Amino acid sequence: MCYENSSQENKKAMLEQAVLTRTPEELSAILRQLAPIEHTARALGLACRFRGLESVRVLVEGGADFVNRDFTVTYYWLMVLEMNSALRRAYYIDRTDGCFTNTVTVKDRQFNVLPMEQRAAIVGYLYENREKVCLDAGELLYYAMMSGSKRIVRLLKEAGVKFTQQRIAELTENGRSYEWQEFCRMAGGLGDEAYLEAIGGIVAELGGSRLHYTESVYWENCNRYREQFWLYNPDIFRFILAHFNQKKMNKARLMKGAIDRGSVACLEICEENGWLSAPRKRDEMIQYASQSGAVECNAWLMEFKNRTADFAAEREKAEKKMMRELNASPDSVTELKKIWGYEKREDDTIAITRYKGVQTEVTVPQKIGNCVVTEIGDRAFSAAAPRLKKEQVLLRRSITRITLPETICAIAEGAFYDCRSLEQINIPAGVTAISARTFWNCKCLRAIELPEGVTSIGECAFACCSSLSTLRLPGDITVIESEAFYSCQSLTSVTIPAKAAVISRCAFYGCSALETAVIQEGVSEIRQLAFAECSSLRSIVLPGSIQRIKNNTRKGHTPETVFERDVNVTVTAVPDSYAEKYCKRNNIPVINGCAV
Repeated sequence: MCYENSSQENKKAMLEQAVLTRTPEELSAILRQLAPIEHTARALGLACRFRGLESVRVLVEGGADFVNRDFTVTYYWLMVLEMNSALRRAYYIDRTDGCFTNTVTVKDRQFNVLPMEQRAAIVGYLYENREKVCLDAGELLYYAMMSGSKRIVRLLKEAGVKFTQQRIAELTENGRSYEWQEFCRMAGGLGDEAYLEAIGGIVAELGGSRLHYTESVYWENCNRYREQFWLYNPDIFRFILAHFNQKKMNKARLMKGAIDRGSVACLEICEENGWLSAPRKRDEMIQYASQSGAVECNAWLMEFKNRTADFAAEREKAEKKMMRELNASPDSVTELKKIWGYEKREDDTIAITRYKGVQTEVTVPQKIGNCVVTEIGDRAFSAAAPRLKKEQVLLRRSITRITLPETICAIAEGAFYDCRSLEQINIPAGVTAISARTFWNCKCLRAIELPEGVTSIGECAFACCSSLSTLRLPGDITVIESEAFYSCQSLTSVTIPAKAAVISRCAFYGCSALETAVIQEGVSEIRQLAFAECSSLRSIVLPGSIQRIKNNTRKGHTPETVFERDVNVTVTAVPDSYAEKYCKRNNIPVINGCAV
C-alpha cells in the first residue's frame, strides 16, 4: 500500500490501527512506510496500554514520541496508569477518548488493558528513553500517586525520580493555577480511604513544605450537593490540618462544620492546633453550638472553657480594649484595623489584604503605624473574594473611587476584580505589573493611566471592562497575556509597543468598538483569536517583524484566524513579509505599507 500522499491525519489513524491489529514486525514495516509521520503520541499510548513492550519498542525506535507537533507534549503517557475516578477528573484527559478505558475495539476485535506487571515494564523502558520520547518522569510519578498505581510509583521512586520544582511550586504556592485546580478535582475523586495514601505520598515529595489551601480543597472534601463530607472524618481532618497551609483556612467555618456534623473529635483536633486559644473565637463557637442544638459539641466546648480559661485575665483584657477604643484617634492603628486587613512583610512594609470599611470612595493609607504600605494583596477589594458576607459583596460592587498612595509598588492578582462601579483609580509610578484579573469586570472604568514602568499586563487583567475607552500602553510593555482586554467593548483604538514580543491568545477578543490597531515594529508573534470578534475593526498595521501568527484549530472545524469574524478589516503589511503572506493565505484583505 502507498502512503506517500496521505495526509498527516490519515497517517495518524493508520498508525493507531496498525498498533492494535498488527504484529510488532508488521508494525515496524508500516511505520517505515508512513514516514515522515508527525503525530505518534496516541499510537504510542495505545501500545503502552493495550499491546505491550515489543510494540512500544518498535514505535520508539521508529521515532515515535509523546509530542503533538502542533502544540505541546501530550498526556497519552498517562495510559500506563490505572484510570481511577481521580485521574478521570484530570484536566488533561479527554474522557470521551476511548483509549483511556479498559477495553478498546477495532475491526470487531476487543483489546483489554495490559496487566500492571507489563505496564510497569513499559514504564521502565520509557524511563530509560525519557528524553527520546519526551516523558516527564516527575509528572508521571505525580499522576501515578493520584491514580493509585502503586507498582509504577515504586518503580519510579527506586529510580530516584522526584517531582519537578515547578510541580512543587504549583502545589505549595500557586492556588489559582490550572494545575492546582486539577489537583483539588482529582483529590475529590479519590474517596476517603484512598485520600490519605495518595495525598500522603505527594506530601512526602514536597521536601517539608505544606500543600497550599484554597476554597477548592474545602469544597472537594465537604460538598453538600454530593453529600460528601470526608473532611470531617477525623483522620482526614487531622491530616489536612497537619499538611495543608493553615494560614489560608477559614478556621471559623471549619469549626462550625465540625459542630454541624456533631464531631467532638474534630473539635479536639482544633484544640490541638490552637484554634480555640483565643477567647473570642472560643465563645463564638460556644454560641454557635448552643444555637445549633449541638448538645455534645456544646458540652465539650463548655468543659474546654472551664478547663483552660483565665477568667480574671480575660475580663481585664476586655476592659483595656474598651478603653483603647474610647481613646483611639481616627488615624491610630486600632482604628485602621477596623477598616483594613493587612500583613506585615519581613522588610517591615505592609500589604493590604482586605478592605473592611463602608465607604464607596476609598483612600488607602500611606502608613499603618510606622510601616509603609507598599502592596495591594490578592482580591483585597474584590467582590469575589472568599468569606465575604452579602452586604460586603454589595459594598465592594458599589465602590466608585480608589486612591492609592505613591508608596504602592505591587498590585496582586484580582485586587479589584468585580468592582463593578469603580470609575476612577490611580496606578502609582512604582507599579511594574498589572497582575492577572486585576480589573476584571470593572464595568464602569472608563480610562486608566498606566505608568511608564509597567512592563506586563496579566491574563484577563482588564477583561470585561466594558466602559474602558481610553488606553495607552507604556513603551516598556513586554508581555500582554491571554484575554488581557477581552470584551473591552468601548475601546476604539490601540497601539502595541515594540517591546511586546507576543500578543497572547484572545488578548483583544470581543472588543466590538475597536476600529484601529497599530502594532509597532518589534512585535514577533500574534496568537490565536487575538483580535477576533472585533466587529468594528477596519484597519490594523502589522510590522515586518511578525514571524508567527497562529490560527485557532479545532478538530472537525475550519481554522479560525486572529481576525475571525472581523468582516471589515483591512491589514496594512510590509511587502513580502510574513504578515502579508499570512493574510493572503487566509483571504484577509491586505495592502502594502511601511513598518511602524
